[in-house]
Amino acid sequence: MPRTMGRIVVAGIETTRPEFENQVARAMTGLARLGVCEGSAVLLLMRNDIAFLVAAQAVSRLGAYPVPANWHNKPDEIAVMLRDSGAGCAVAHTDLARSHLADGGVTVVAVRPPGAAAEEQADQGWIAWDSLLADSEPHAGAAVPQRGALIYTSGTTSAPKAIDRAAMTPAQADAMAESQRLTYGFRPGMRALICGPLYHSMSMSYAFTAIRTMGGDGALFVETRFDERRMLELVERERITHLLMVPVMFIRLLRLDPAERAARDVSSIEAVTHSAAPCSREVKEAMVAWWGPVLREFYGASESGPVTLLAGEDYLRKPGSVGRPMAGCSVRILGEDGATLPAGESGDIAVRNDFYPEFTYRHRPEERAKLDRDGLIATGDIGCLDEEGFLFLRDRKKDMIITGGVNVYPAEIEGIILERPEVRDCAVFGIPDAEFGEAMAAHIELCVGVDPDLEAMRRHLTDRLAKYKIPKIIHFTEGLPRDDNGKIAKRHLAAPYWAEQGRRP
Repeated sequence: MPRTMGRIVVAGIETTRPEFENQVARAMTGLARLGVCEGSAVLLLMRNDIAFLVAAQAVSRLGAYPVPANWHNKPDEIAVMLRDSGAGCAVAHTDLARSHLADGGVTVVAVRPPGAAAEEQADQGWIAWDSLLADSEPHAGAAVPQRGALIYTSGTTSAPKAIDRAAMTPAQADAMAESQRLTYGFRPGMRALICGPLYHSMSMSYAFTAIRTMGGDGALFVETRFDERRMLELVERERITHLLMVPVMFIRLLRLDPAERAARDVSSIEAVTHSAAPCSREVKEAMVAWWGPVLREFYGASESGPVTLLAGEDYLRKPGSVGRPMAGCSVRILGEDGATLPAGESGDIAVRNDFYPEFTYRHRPEERAKLDRDGLIATGDIGCLDEEGFLFLRDRKKDMIITGGVNVYPAEIEGIILERPEVRDCAVFGIPDAEFGEAMAAHIELCVGVDPDLEAMRRHLTDRLAKYKIPKIIHFTEGLPRDDNGKIAKRHLAAPYWAEQGRRP
């Protein structure tokens, strides 16, 4: 395959940039024929696959909303996204369509997973993805303003909220793309690698920014999953220059035998972007000692996009920091009265990225209004700025837990636990985890006279929740500590778990 056309290699299947663009144009025609148009929504329920990238681009270029779904979620969780987004069409791997979309209600475009045997899709009333592309000419319609993906995120209730951005002007789209390029340190000719799920907003952003930036002699590689040995082999063989990672990947790499690590050539690496979960100082220093000063950490949110960046010599010079604001970005630390606090004082973090278009929460404008801080967005985190403007995170104001880079909201898990008749009350909270940054613990107060049944509780949770949402620790207790107002004091429950971590729960 020519190396001067740009390469995209997903799950081992390789295509060129021109071939990718041709597939996107054909998918636009096929999806438009199914009724996808400006303002509509399309669910994407796939593992990492070239079809995911093609479908997401096609939907966006039609002025519609791609709705990437975590395929680990249960069918009921996917059903909530379908109802809330109003998606009338889904592009899904065949096995996931069977397990998650069996109730119908949407038009299914079925994608055969890489390596899977051919299946009879017509019998299901589905449209085969390959046929959709083959039967469609490249789209010839006029360009329309594009929308970002409809990203679902946990908020102040257990119900997921969709981040909804208005259609972007070309200038806004270009500014947003440039902000992402600078965050990731991309350049033409780069060779990028993603080992995380494409349904995650950070992975999607990274992938599409890489495709825009790589040029004729660049490449993007997307693996189906993270395997530390496979990753090092790819870095060496393909001379990877840029990687997107989360701290758990660093930890697994560092657990390899030192001789095995030393045997691999990682000298091609220029920039390794990480975010989405806490990363200890020890892990950061060990990775820099191995790979050199190539790590880049950013702070932001799905609502704001990246806001701060820590890179270069500052990465080790400012231990514990997540960087300082990038060009076009603002960070303020606010007191309880809303006034801006001076350097060194901790308060609520409020941010803005001028390159990112304004947003609301679909069907929940009142939730969006709660975040406004004089034009900035309250992140729900607590932190402080030092004299040089570097941001340090001190605490999380909201209860959201980040495990392995994935957001989990305790209220959802608590609601499932409370369905059990023997449960009087419960509290789910984050605890430290050496591999995933955080895990969940559930302290459960049983009704008087009821004996604990750990296995029954685990079965109940497993039947209702995705695996990553199931608490690592389930502890039965006769009573839960409460504040004066009667609310469970989660901080007191979590404190013993965090006592040796050097930071509060």
